[in-house]
Amino acid sequence: MITIEMLPAAHGDALWIEYGSRRTGLRRILIDGGPARSYEAGLRRRLARLDENMRNFELVVITHIDADHIDGSLILLQEKKPARLKLQTKELWFNGWNQLPKLETDTFAPLQGEFLDGLLVRDRELRGVWNKSFKKGPVVIDDGKNLPEFELEGGAKITLLGPTLSELKRLRARWVSAIRDFTPGDTNEALRRLKERRDYRPPATPAVFGSPQYGSDRTPANGSSISFLLEHDGVSVLLAGDAHASTLAASLGRLAAKRSESCLRIDAVKLPHHGSMGNVSSEWLQLVDCQRWLISTNGAVYGHPDIETAQLIAQHCRDKQRRKPSFFCNYRSDTTLKLKDRSEWSVVFLKNGFLQLPAKKSSNSNRRKTSSTSSGASKRAASKKGRARR
Repeated sequence: MITIEMLPAAHGDALWIEYGSRRTGLRRILIDGGPARSYEAGLRRRLARLDENMRNFELVVITHIDADHIDGSLILLQEKKPARLKLQTKELWFNGWNQLPKLETDTFAPLQGEFLDGLLVRDRELRGVWNKSFKKGPVVIDDGKNLPEFELEGGAKITLLGPTLSELKRLRARWVSAIRDFTPGDTNEALRRLKERRDYRPPATPAVFGSPQYGSDRTPANGSSISFLLEHDGVSVLLAGDAHASTLAASLGRLAAKRSESCLRIDAVKLPHHGSMGNVSSEWLQLVDCQRWLISTNGAVYGHPDIETAQLIAQHCRDKQRRKPSFFCNYRSDTTLKLKDRSEWSVVFLKNGFLQLPAKKSSNSNRRKTSSTSSGASKRAASKKGRARR
């Protein structure tokens, strides 16, 4: 069983995932912390519902440096200390300044990335689990090798889909010159400035783009987003962060080819970039057979999700499954309500952003059960014959 909670994170992402059962033990994954202003009512409140000795995670992922994903994580890591939330994780994935490929001419790092780098460097426990599976290097896929796969305790499997090395190089080359007056990697200065800025706010106005097109997102920050496929007990969830459509298409194509499938059957997809049409494309949608599509946003700032995203998904679902897709939203807002009352799909507004995906019995398990039943039936029949002879 996998459960997904899209926590109230305004226009951002904060995903709380649990897998396993109460009998075998529930295990947790946290993806992003949302913007700062939603932290107390969202992620912090959810953590507070757990006993202190249960605030343990198999994995914490901070997908990339956009404020609506990283800012809540900055506050969370400041509260991690034993006297506060007593948070523990076996591993933490984040691509900071020191994980980005070195270039001959480097620009400067954005402030939030420096803040998070500083918190991780100063915390011995977090420093020990930071990108541990990647030997402290970048969380990245190699175009020339198989997609990295990881087994988590409790039987969950992760297949990394992005980012690529070239996308991390683009991020470093264009890294925002927000800290011209101090050096990237200066932990002391980053933490000093963090103390002065505890309240983060999203940009007052969205970035200005040209006419929107499917798969048109080219921003370096979104391109650096960590995305992966999570699988447990026969259930699979695509967690796409804010990944570029081209990266998803390439990685999903590689994964489908490795598994000798024309497309991947997936139980739920958390749409990249809150349902922006700039991060979906026919190329990656045709590689996915899925009916549940998750949208984490209240629509503030950027007006997501785009109706065009739902239209393209509905077209692909109709061609593949002859079924209508269902969109699951964690907010009932003006932008998500515009998805309602359409014949091509259905919309579900989740209570507390909570969605449960029950475990599936494997075909092997079913065959063993059938074989066992048949064997038992044969023995009973033989026994009856024997009694009849006597």
